[in-house]
Amino acid sequence: MNFSQKPRDWTSLLALALLCLIAGAVFRDYLLLKHIFLFKGVGSDTFNNNYPVSNHISAYISKYGIPKWSFNYGMGQNLFPFFLRDPFDIFLYPGGGHYFIYGMAYKEVIKIILSGFIFFYYLKTLKLSSYTSITGSLLFAFCGFMTVGCCWYLFSFEVFNMALLLLSFELLFTKQKWYLFPIAIALTGISQPFNLYVYGIFIAAYALLRHIQEDTFTVKHIALTFFKMASLGIAGLLLSAPFLIQNVLQLLNSPRGSGINSYAHSLFSSPVFATANKMQLGTSVMRFFSNDMVGTGVDYRGYHNYLEGPIFYCGLPCLLLLPQLFPLLKRRIRMAFIIFLAVWMLPIVFPYFRYMFWLFTGNYYRAYSFFVTFFVLYYSLQALDILIKGRKINIILLVITIVVLLGLLYYPFFTIKEMPAHYIVKFVSIMLVVYGILFCFMFGRKATYLRYVFLGLVVLELIHLSRITVNNMDAYLTSDLAYKGGYNDYTVEALNYIKPRDTTFYRIDKTYSSSYTYFPTYNDGMAQGYRGTREYSPFNQKYYILYLQLMGIANRNDEGDSRWAYGLIDRPILESENRVKYIFTNADIGDFRRSTCDSFNVSGLVVLQNKYVLPFGYTYSYFIKESDFEQLSNGQKDLVSLRACVLNDKDAHIAPGIKEFQLKDTCSVSAFNNDIYRQYTDSLSSDTLALTRFDETHIMGTVNAGADKMMYLSVPYDIGWVLKVDGQPKDKIILDGGMTGVYVQKGRHKVEMVFELPYMKISLLLFLLGVLSYAVILLYSRKHKIIDVPADGETHG
Repeated sequence: MNFSQKPRDWTSLLALALLCLIAGAVFRDYLLLKHIFLFKGVGSDTFNNNYPVSNHISAYISKYGIPKWSFNYGMGQNLFPFFLRDPFDIFLYPGGGHYFIYGMAYKEVIKIILSGFIFFYYLKTLKLSSYTSITGSLLFAFCGFMTVGCCWYLFSFEVFNMALLLLSFELLFTKQKWYLFPIAIALTGISQPFNLYVYGIFIAAYALLRHIQEDTFTVKHIALTFFKMASLGIAGLLLSAPFLIQNVLQLLNSPRGSGINSYAHSLFSSPVFATANKMQLGTSVMRFFSNDMVGTGVDYRGYHNYLEGPIFYCGLPCLLLLPQLFPLLKRRIRMAFIIFLAVWMLPIVFPYFRYMFWLFTGNYYRAYSFFVTFFVLYYSLQALDILIKGRKINIILLVITIVVLLGLLYYPFFTIKEMPAHYIVKFVSIMLVVYGILFCFMFGRKATYLRYVFLGLVVLELIHLSRITVNNMDAYLTSDLAYKGGYNDYTVEALNYIKPRDTTFYRIDKTYSSSYTYFPTYNDGMAQGYRGTREYSPFNQKYYILYLQLMGIANRNDEGDSRWAYGLIDRPILESENRVKYIFTNADIGDFRRSTCDSFNVSGLVVLQNKYVLPFGYTYSYFIKESDFEQLSNGQKDLVSLRACVLNDKDAHIAPGIKEFQLKDTCSVSAFNNDIYRQYTDSLSSDTLALTRFDETHIMGTVNAGADKMMYLSVPYDIGWVLKVDGQPKDKIILDGGMTGVYVQKGRHKVEMVFELPYMKISLLLFLLGVLSYAVILLYSRKHKIIDVPADGETHG
């Protein structure tokens, strides 16, 4: 069958079959459950973050319904934002954590196949030949951004959504069919609001390129296109409103999003035209040839890390075909294409422009890599299609391209030790030469059979190079799940012993990490079902981090400390103040723990029970200004926190009757002993909150205050908590930098706290408005149907 003829129905099935064939070959061991799609090395986030969070959300939904506040996430955090960061997770949540373990590989494979299939129809909408469309769908689905990114779970949905966005734009641009565009925008808003900016930049640039290519680059045409995109984009944002608003709030109320901890200053102050060093530039060049040219996973020797370094691979044929496009274009379009490509390549040489692209929020590549990949692929497929339709290849340019590529491939960017993948270099070298020879003969009218050979070589290349990426990532074996370790360690027995005997609210700290990986995990509480104080999140609860910073646990100048919240394990007094009743340890407990805790053994694990633990809510008679508190050492902070709550200087007036603590009354660290410890905790426990109800989103209790006091509640401050005293709304007060407080007057009071998703009523109204807008436009478009102009099958330029 001559692929260059008009498309037939079977070509879409062939594209789907080849996508399934490659995916099956690449992911075979995962699909057959020999390996689990969780990783120990660079992709350890899958085990340390994605699995615990997904496991906990699944359990939360089955018990409470819609994800809201959870005390298992650090010392408390809203679960709703980003719980559909990958909307495909919605199909796994009903099955629980065990289902996630075995279903993750299938989910990623489905996204890969769907992405390639949607991209096939996008290319067909561009009026490219069936042959070009099939080839492009394979190269897109198994590009480096997808095969590397699926091992981190994050990037694969971006690839899927970008394929959908491209198809929806082309339907709007060429056929005036708008119905997919709001859906693509809505999915972006549901997943990651920041990507509305990132992919907004991309689709705006792509729209300009298409106007240039279609010779409609006029103010009128461009303004009309952008008006349509903006109008339909607003409808998409309205459809995503319940998720979008929660996600935006989480971003703004995180240390990174609020600017409390970020890289912005250091990146912004970098020299604008400072060039990338040899390591960074060499990594960029090598990863055009393969994801793994400078190592896979923990063996990666390139710039940054394996997942966040440059990832530009989209198939070796693209590197040979891209230069062929420019002689085939009209002069004006050729110049525009060259300028356009140069602009996207500029940040590879001058990193400052990459920082600027990310609004100085981070020093990584991520989606920028994907955009470079796409435009390389787009240009190459344009060239392939023009050549398939009868134009001659430029042999001299092809030879020069091969020589240049081989020169770059063998240029000593790295030392021998930094280049562990020599066999990939040989494979790439051979394939470049073979492709070059094939291109010299396959574009003739009587060389149709060579196109089958070329397509077979593309399949072979993608299987071979993608298998290296996916199967050399140090994944878990199915047999590892039976091992008494990781999240199935002896913590499980200790929890099973404690939970039936103690049904009150308490927290647990561990001196060890329950992880198979090379890196410690901070989200054990979500994976194993207990409330702790450690957590990892890209966007942690801002006020909990502020509390840790004020107490000297987290460094204000270290952006990493805003994501990896170490918790209270090294500060026993703070543990007592925040209801940490049990400590699990497999190491020496030290003299202080020995004297302040009862201990017992469970399956060889030492369980410590804190004798000085305070209730969930207790009261202070004294306060200290934050500016004074910050001057103290960590040891002094612990002791003062047993005597006085910490108020921001501007809030010192809001608690009449509460005395200001004098620093001269501070007990010295050397004089502190268990008797003083007991005296202080007994004083705080004199007027406490007697809980009558406690669950994740609804807390009730009573307090009988002997005087006007400040009540400390062991929950990070959050606008979602609505607090009432005696049935009347009461303003919450930020204590100790980030915890929740409430001023109570003398007497008996009923205290109630209910967590509500902020602005959810407004979000639902906006969603209904979006549905109504979508329906109105749909009815209007059906009433005023636009007749498509038959395509001539030829590309412009």
